Amino acid sequence: MSYSIKRLCRGDGKGYIKIEGEGLCPERLSAMATAANGQRIACGVYPFGFPGEDAVAARRAGDEHASDGSGIGSCVVAVPLLDGTDLQVRVYDGSAGSAKPVFEFPFKPLPSKIQSRLSYKFHAEEAYRIRGIDQRRVAFAPYVYVTGIYPVSDSEVSCRFTVGFPQRSEQGLSIRVLDDSANVIDTEPMVIKDSDAISRGDLYAKAWERVYAVRIPLEPRTICIEATETTQDAPAGSAYGNFACITPPIFQGFVNGALNNTRNAYQDPGYPAWFERRRAGADDLSAEKRVISRWEYRPKVSVVSVLFNTPQEYLTAMIDSVLAQSYEDFELVLVNVSGDNASVKQVLACYDDPRIRVIEAENNSIAENTNVGIATSTGDYVAFVDHDDVIEPDTLYQYVAIMQDDREADLLYCDEDRLDNGRYDRPFFKPGFNRDWLYSYNYITHMLMVSRHALSRIELSGADVTGAQDYDMILKCSEVARSIRNVPYVLYHWRIHPNSTSSNAGSKPYADEAGRLALSRHFERIGVKAKVEKSEFPFRYRTRYLMDHDPKVSIVIPTKDHATMLANCVNAVLEKTEYRNYDIVLVENNSVEPETFAYYEHVEKESDKVHVVRWPGHGFNYSAICNFGAAHSDGEIILLLNNDTEVISPEWLGAMVNFMGRPDVGVVGAKLICRDGIVSHGGVWLSTNDVGYMGYDLGADDSGYMDTMRYPYDPVAVTGACQMIRRSLFDRIGGFDESLLVDLNDIDLCLKAEQEGFVTVFEPRARLYHNEHTSRGRDESDAGKRIRSEEYGRFFFKWNPVFQPGRFININLDQCDGNCKIFRG
Repeated sequence: MSYSIKRLCRGDGKGYIKIEGEGLCPERLSAMATAANGQRIACGVYPFGFPGEDAVAARRAGDEHASDGSGIGSCVVAVPLLDGTDLQVRVYDGSAGSAKPVFEFPFKPLPSKIQSRLSYKFHAEEAYRIRGIDQRRVAFAPYVYVTGIYPVSDSEVSCRFTVGFPQRSEQGLSIRVLDDSANVIDTEPMVIKDSDAISRGDLYAKAWERVYAVRIPLEPRTICIEATETTQDAPAGSAYGNFACITPPIFQGFVNGALNNTRNAYQDPGYPAWFERRRAGADDLSAEKRVISRWEYRPKVSVVSVLFNTPQEYLTAMIDSVLAQSYEDFELVLVNVSGDNASVKQVLACYDDPRIRVIEAENNSIAENTNVGIATSTGDYVAFVDHDDVIEPDTLYQYVAIMQDDREADLLYCDEDRLDNGRYDRPFFKPGFNRDWLYSYNYITHMLMVSRHALSRIELSGADVTGAQDYDMILKCSEVARSIRNVPYVLYHWRIHPNSTSSNAGSKPYADEAGRLALSRHFERIGVKAKVEKSEFPFRYRTRYLMDHDPKVSIVIPTKDHATMLANCVNAVLEKTEYRNYDIVLVENNSVEPETFAYYEHVEKESDKVHVVRWPGHGFNYSAICNFGAAHSDGEIILLLNNDTEVISPEWLGAMVNFMGRPDVGVVGAKLICRDGIVSHGGVWLSTNDVGYMGYDLGADDSGYMDTMRYPYDPVAVTGACQMIRRSLFDRIGGFDESLLVDLNDIDLCLKAEQEGFVTVFEPRARLYHNEHTSRGRDESDAGKRIRSEEYGRFFFKWNPVFQPGRFININLDQCDGNCKIFRG
């Protein structure tokens, strides 16, 4: 046989070489590239001019040999673009029965670049048909393609890729990662998903797919990923497999894509333009005044600000921003504790407005100074603005607009951003009142407005909480407020300067302890025994709830076969869990593999903490299986746990049980992480027609939007893969809804708990690996899709009437994105 190279082009991390030869049959060919260091890499071989549309296009391009029955065949060999080494490419014919290649040729970086440019210049149509041919031939041969590269740390990334073979391998696969010189990078491939996939959309032509991940250094940025299977009939020196090659531009593109997908609103560089398009203009303010004239309820608002040696520019800007309000029924109470500061007095002398009241006072603590303003204010509501910050002209209008429908609103706050040298950035779009978020830190901050009704029922803050007096007031008001409302507009601008905590947390070191004290006293007032501790970051707190005993936890694990995976799950619980008062109930669900039952017998003998119960039902009904397991357990607390999870942090169970020391907590969830260090679950988001996970695709140590992946907060729900609930509550709400066989039953459970007055908490210190899709996999059958579709319809029909968009995720954020992106629709 005589083969020759017809065309060569480069692109997408691969070199594509079109080969022609008499009697060439691509289906029988395989290829291998050998690098200068001796490393061999399996390459792809693809038919060219087949099927029909390629043949027609080839003839139109003047290719007289294109599948015309003359005996001349053609194919394309794809080789990796490793510009740090020369390659020698060998092509083998599996039908020849020989270990010798039938054709070989060199592939060198510089000459291949020259040939590729000539091909694109003089044979552009054919070159573009050759390039990417592997993307159009995925059903013909093994394939490897990278799906994402995700930052795990400043120096490490996780590269995820899919490997597909026409049929499931009996030999097993070998995965290697090489750099641009074909040196092997030391890394351990991790299986993320293993499934039978639908090829070409044909239900009867299924392929085998595995999703892998490898953690690799950020450098080098050229990588070649090879997947091979050794077959008995493969010629010596060849292998059955393929590769994917990522060049530096593609590598950086994947990283940038991951960063963009996980970049939250606080980090959004487009925020200033977004804000300018949405802030109130002159016409808006005029329209607001017309609306105000029709309101029956127009409460007086006292805006209190304490002045202490305020720079003239900042003070003037603050006063002007308040006087510019479209809602004019207010007073501005300025508590001047600057003494003889001539600069401050000069600014104040410039204003002659009856709405301004200046109170000269002795400088004490900021808490006591603020109390002077509250005591002398006359409004139905009191709002607080720092002396160096500014508010939008429609701020009071938006607050009072909320009151038109909610006269019992006693505590209100708005969204805010940072004002840095005239530029607005780093916005914080806040949720509705979120108790555990507030217990982690003061997320409410600005602009705080409190009703006289609430103020009359609390004790004003003392000097010992100076620096956290706003936090202290918020906590106190939350205890007596009839209604707490977020005003979902960016109305407050927190100025950045060296003496502000907005840019320098160390500027007020006493404030950190003051916040801890304020939170501790809050728990004392509401009768919750707790110890509040400062955390690893300033103004962030962790609370240990004190219980009179360690309640027993029954860990219920539904399981079917997969004995090795189950053993890993159970062993991790037994070996790593610090909290000791628990047992494990394995709920056997129609297993068929003998090793599964052998494991049951073994683990029950080895540990008195493990018990096996057998669900009498058939098929897969996650809700019924969990309910059965719960009924056959006796713990005060039930923890539903998937058999494809593995404990990471020893404190996981104790951290979750901790929240059961608070009577308002009903459900607790954990932070679930893929084995490559990427978050898969940080709480659940729910919209009117979809559902997903918070923090998805972030690095495991990323703090997430406003620290929600580092500190507890209250999401709408948590996943059933690791879901803790009080037994008394579980029984009261009837457990899982057994009409939801597969999906959404865990979210339904959380929503039912909320209806009973309980909150759901996400605790990120409880960390587990979750090998999602491994135990149950993706059910792509018509029946499976129909069941999920019916369940989604039933779920949303039930809950949409009571669902409140914006309550858990601010309405300015995309309601269908778990990384809290600004909504631009």
